[in-house]
Parts: sequence; C-alpha cells; structure tokens
Amino acid sequence: MPVPPRPVSRRLLVVGGMGAATLVLGACDPIDDVLGSGDDPGVSGAVTPTAPPADADSALVEGVRSAVATTGALATATAAAFPGLRVATRLARTHDAHAAELGGGSGPAPAAPAVAADRAAARAALVTAETGLRDRLVEAAHQAGSGGLAQVLASMAAALSQAVVGRGALPIAPLPAVAGDPPPAVEALQTTLAAEHAAVFVYGVLGGQTSASGSPALYAAVTSAYTTHRTRRDDLMARLEAAGADPVAAEPGYGLPADLGSPVAVTDRARALEESATATYAYLVASTTGDARAWAVDALVDAALRIVGFGGRPDRLPGL
Repeated sequence: MPVPPRPVSRRLLVVGGMGAATLVLGACDPIDDVLGSGDDPGVSGAVTPTAPPADADSALVEGVRSAVATTGALATATAAAFPGLRVATRLARTHDAHAAELGGGSGPAPAAPAVAADRAAARAALVTAETGLRDRLVEAAHQAGSGGLAQVLASMAAALSQAVVGRGALPIAPLPAVAGDPPPAVEALQTTLAAEHAAVFVYGVLGGQTSASGSPALYAAVTSAYTTHRTRRDDLMARLEAAGADPVAAEPGYGLPADLGSPVAVTDRARALEESATATYAYLVASTTGDARAWAVDALVDAALRIVGFGGRPDRLPGL
C-alpha cells in the first residue's frame, strides 16, 4: 500500500503568476477504505491539491470563478426574496465555499440579478441556472491541465447536483475499452476496480436484505446502485485489459456488520459505501485525462447523488 501523504490544506490557491501543479497521490487499500475498519467506512485515496494549477489553467479558473459568482449572486438574491426557500440558502452558502476554494478574483462583483416575484418561478429559474453551472464545471474538469484542479471542479459539480436533489443528474456513459493510459492512470484504474469489486459484493448482500414489497423505494435504490457498480466494474476490467494490464481480482469475501436486518441499517451501509465511492472517483479524476477522466467525473456526480438518495446531507465538496 502506498504511504499516505501528510495531511495538507485542501484549499486550491489560485493566484497570479501560477507555477506548475504538484499533486500528492495517496491511495490506500480500497477494500479497507470502502468497507472501513471496525465496520466504519473510510476514504479511498483522494488527491489533495498542494499547489496552484499550471499557467495554462489561469483563463479556465477565471471563467469558472466568474460563473460561480454570477450564479451565487442569483442564489443569494433568491434566498433574500424568499427566506423560506431553503434550497436557495443552501446554494448560496455552497457558492461561497466554492469561491473560497478557487481563491479571490480581481474582477468586480456581479450586479444583483432580478428575481421572479412568484416563488415557484424563482425556484425554477435558480435550478436552471445551477444545472447550467454544473454542466460548465463538468466541462471545465474535463479541460483542466491540472489533475488537482480537475478534482476540485468535479467535486463542485457534484455538490450542485446534490443541492438540486437529482435534477442535475448526468447520463451514465460507458468507459471506452481503449489502450493508451499511462502507468499512473492504470494504477488509479486498478485502485478504482478494487473498490468496485467490494461495492458489487456489498450491494449484493444489501439487496438480499431488502424487499420489493416491504421497502420498495429502498429495494429500487439498492438494485440501481448494484447494477451501476457492476457495470463500472466491467468497464474498468475491459479498459485495463485494453491497456495490457491484468485487472485486479476480487477478494474471496468482504467483512460486513452482522446487523443488516433493518431498512435503516441497509440504508446507512449503502450511504457510507457511496461516500467512500466519491473519494475513490475523485482520486481517479485527478489521476486521469480524456475519456477516463470524463467517466470518473460522471461517476463522482452519480455517487454524490446516491448519497442524498440514501438519506445523506449535501456536501459542499463531495469526495474531498
């Protein structure tokens, strides 16, 4: 197991005269991380940006910062116009956190936007703006030269999808089985595959503890998650084989808590697993480029949405 990096600040500093990015890639055993020790799931190898992104990303960061400020102003204005609209307040705070993550900009603050007088129309306009920003963050994560910056942008996109409760869901595209991944990316893909083996096993057990008649919503959510993680496992195996690597095999079995006989216990375990999955996918985002990174970004957003679906609270930076 690689030695984990020393804890450092997660904050991505974006300043003038940026130098080359330095990433600390920490990837502990994903099986231990997904299932956790003492029945307590941990975090799978997230990457912590420790330096500003490269100069080539300066314009990208400025554009994202401006878009975050504009949409944040709309969320703040909507929250002020409708104090009981909790999603607007939550989004305004999320944008403040994202602006701090990106660092202060030198441009003027956006003008206060107009807000519809009707609450439903104002909410709909805000959701549309937030979904558009989410899409821009996803595209920016694809384009970023710095893996650390890509990771932060992908996490921001996942946070916005969580905040609008699934309305910003991304279509799930397969990971192309093509060669060309460099050794660090292959290592990250192997780490992710090991975690997916564990996820498939766990969801298989959880599915056996749920009932389509007794808990139909939970049964559907667990079944959907199982199918998704099984597909990702198969995609990763095909990608690694195309790269000429031997895909890491599943363990004979994985430890689980003895008491999974209630819907609450199943829900808690599923939520914890998806929380670990976000960290694994964030690691993969930072460690890859091109279609592999795009796949990892989509997986990160999907896992973040499943956390909310299993009763979790939205996070301002899922996976980090």
